Amino acid sequence: MKHRRMQRALTLLLAAALLALSGCASTQEQRRGTDGGETSVILATSGEPFRFYALSDEGCAGDDNLVLSNVYDCLTFLEADGSISPGLAESWELSEDGLCYTFHLRKGVKFQNGYDFSAEDVKFTFDKGAAGPLGSALFVNYKSCEIVDDYTVKIYLTSPYAGFLYGVASRLGGICSKAYYEEVGDEGYLEAPVGTGPYRLVEAIGGEKIVLEAFDDYWGEPAIKTVVIAIVPNVSTQMIGLENGDYDAVRNPPIDACLHLEGKEGLAWDRTDSTARITLYIATWNGRVGEDINFRRAIQCGINKEEVNVGVNSGCATILDIDMCPMYGGYPTEGIITVDYDRDKALEYLAASDYNGETFDILVKSGTGEETSAKIIQSQLIELGINATVTAVDNTTYSDLQYGGNFDAVIREQLSSMVDADGASTYFNTTPGFTYTKNCKYPLADVIYPLFVQGREEQGEDRLPYYVEACNIITEEAYLVPLYNGIVAVAYSSNLEGVEAHCLGTYNFYHWSWR
Repeated sequence: MKHRRMQRALTLLLAAALLALSGCASTQEQRRGTDGGETSVILATSGEPFRFYALSDEGCAGDDNLVLSNVYDCLTFLEADGSISPGLAESWELSEDGLCYTFHLRKGVKFQNGYDFSAEDVKFTFDKGAAGPLGSALFVNYKSCEIVDDYTVKIYLTSPYAGFLYGVASRLGGICSKAYYEEVGDEGYLEAPVGTGPYRLVEAIGGEKIVLEAFDDYWGEPAIKTVVIAIVPNVSTQMIGLENGDYDAVRNPPIDACLHLEGKEGLAWDRTDSTARITLYIATWNGRVGEDINFRRAIQCGINKEEVNVGVNSGCATILDIDMCPMYGGYPTEGIITVDYDRDKALEYLAASDYNGETFDILVKSGTGEETSAKIIQSQLIELGINATVTAVDNTTYSDLQYGGNFDAVIREQLSSMVDADGASTYFNTTPGFTYTKNCKYPLADVIYPLFVQGREEQGEDRLPYYVEACNIITEEAYLVPLYNGIVAVAYSSNLEGVEAHCLGTYNFYHWSWR
C-alpha cells in the first residue's frame, strides 16, 4: 500500500511542476466563467489535507476536514456560526429519556459512484466510526443504530449526551457507502473516497494541490464547478497571490495580514470566533511551584489578557472568562465567578505564597500564537517578581511533555469539533487511562469531573447549574487561566459571494459563487 502511494507520488512530480502553468495560471476572469467556460476557484492554504476517509484506522485531523466536509455529507450540518441544521437527515426527534435519536433521511440521494444512499449506509458509518480511533471522542456514548426502514434510523446511546448532534455533524459523521466499502475495503476507500457531498476528489498531488469537481448528481447544485486547493506554506506568498489574482481565497491568514487588506479594491476578508479556546493550565503535582494556591492566584490576577490579545490577535479576539467558548452548547451566562487583571492583588497573593524565586516555565508549541502569548505573559510575570521562562518545542516534544504532565504551565489551543461545554472537562477527566490526565491530576478533579458528567446528561437549561458549579471551583482554585477565543479568518476576492469564515476553519464551497 505504502509502495503504491510512493510510486503514485513520484509519477505525479512532473504534473506538480506544471501547477503554476495550469490551475494557478488561469486568470480570475477565466475562473469566473466570463469566457463561457465552467467556473472555478483557487484556495491557498498552508495546512495540507491528506487523509480523505475518516473511518480508517488512521483516522483524520483538522486540515483533512477541508476536503472531507465537501466530499461527504453528514446527517446534520455544522454551520459557520456553530449552529446545527439538517443535512442528509431532513428532521429528527430525541426521546424523552435522551437515549434515542430518530433520524428521517433525505430520499433520492446518490453517492458519487452512482450508488443509492439509504439507512444501511448510516448504520455502517456509525458502527464502524464508533469502533475506530475517533469514536470515543466524536460519537460519545454511541451504543447502536437500528434500521427502521430505508429512510429512517434510530441511534441509541448508552447514556444521554446533550452534544451528540455535534458528533453527528463532525468529520467522522460523513456518510460512507456500505456497498462500495464491501467492494474495496479500507485501502480502496483511502485511494478513491466516495461520499454524497457536493464535490468529488479527482486529484491530490502531495505538497502541491488538491482538485475537487462538482458532483453532477448532487441533491443541490454547486455554482463553482472546480475547486483547486493550492498548498502554499508561506503566508506572504499567499497574500501577494491573492492581491495579484493568482488565488481567489486564502484560508485562515493571520489577522494582521487581513487588516492590511482594508481599503484595497477587489479584496475582502471575514473572521469569526472558532471553536478553540486558548488557555494556560497550571500544574499542581509532583512538587511543582503551582501546588501553592496563592501562587496560582497571583498568576491568575497577574496576567493582562487584553495585552496578550493585542499582541497576538491585534485585539480582535474574544477574551475568555472561563475555559469554554461562548458558542458552546451549555455555556453558562449567569452565576459564573470571573477574575479580572489586578496587579496589586497579584502582588498580595504572591507575598502570601511560599514562592522563593523558583523557575515557572511555560510550555508551548514553537512558531505559534501560543508562543507569542507565552512571551507576553512571561514579561508580565517577571514584572511581578516571578522567574518566568518559556520552553517552545516541536509538536512531538510538546505532546510528550504535555501528556506526561512534565510542565509548570502549558498554553494549549483546544479546537473542538464538539461545540459543547463538555469539552471543558478534558483536564479534569478522571476516567482511568484518559490521555491527558493519566500522568497528572488536579486535587479536586474527583469533584469537578462528575459535575461535567451530570451536565452532559441533561438537556437545555437543566445543564447549566452543573457547569456553573464546575467552572466556579476551577476558577476559585486557580487551576487555569482562560486567555482568548480562537479566531478563524478568510481573505478573498470581493467578486466571490457566499464566502464566510467557519468556526472549524473549513469551507462550504457549495455556498460559493462568482458575481
